[in-house]
Amino acid sequence: MLNDSFAQLVHPNERVDTFIREDLKIIQSPDYFAFSVDAILLADFITLPERRAFRYIDFCTGNGVVPLLLSYRTTRPLVGVELQSELVDMARRSVQLNQLTDQIEIMEADINDLTKPKQLFDIISCNPPYFAVDRTKDQHRLTSHAMARHEVTLTLDQWIYKASVLIREKGKLYFVHRPDRLDDITETLLKHQFSIHRIRFVHPKVSQNANAILVEAIYRGGRQGVKIEPPIIVHTEENEYTEEMQAIYFG
Repeated sequence: MLNDSFAQLVHPNERVDTFIREDLKIIQSPDYFAFSVDAILLADFITLPERRAFRYIDFCTGNGVVPLLLSYRTTRPLVGVELQSELVDMARRSVQLNQLTDQIEIMEADINDLTKPKQLFDIISCNPPYFAVDRTKDQHRLTSHAMARHEVTLTLDQWIYKASVLIREKGKLYFVHRPDRLDDITETLLKHQFSIHRIRFVHPKVSQNANAILVEAIYRGGRQGVKIEPPIIVHTEENEYTEEMQAIYFG
């Protein structure tokens, strides 16, 4: 059956990668921005309620990597939103490939156009564009890559504002970003009534500076102190995955 699914769902010039721990497949293409370790760490960082129902949505879902990974941990419905139609199609085919169409919905939409739903979301996640356009000289030659990496169609202020519109009081916002934007991030979160609850820094190696941060923020939850969690070290000095990363990847 898997071979038949491959033939029907995987297009030429695409590949299928496997998440070993979750036993999930994901379709990727070199023509579009592939998921990175950032998305995997974001999914691992998100805390999901174990006993109560919740509503969840993932901004900038790309090829659906974060909802796919979260489906391993919950049976609740999961929604991903993506602007680029080609990535939406790829994500939907990955959902089909894993037989998760009853759980995961991939919406094609501009986050800026989302309106307040009747029932607000409990959890929002986002792996957003990291780089402000006026702060970088070089953008990738492919439009898809530029949109994924640079604030061309979606700024920090825009997606955090939209999260404040869609999330319930004391709902949680999870995202991954870059440490050199931490001042902008803090200022923008406070502007839209989010308080930082947890931060975890990600280091390529123990001897190197952090190159990513994982953030959990609470909407109108009160400012009760920020928890700086132990850092994630991705590689050993011998360029092997650390034990923690091996556990995240392989279980």
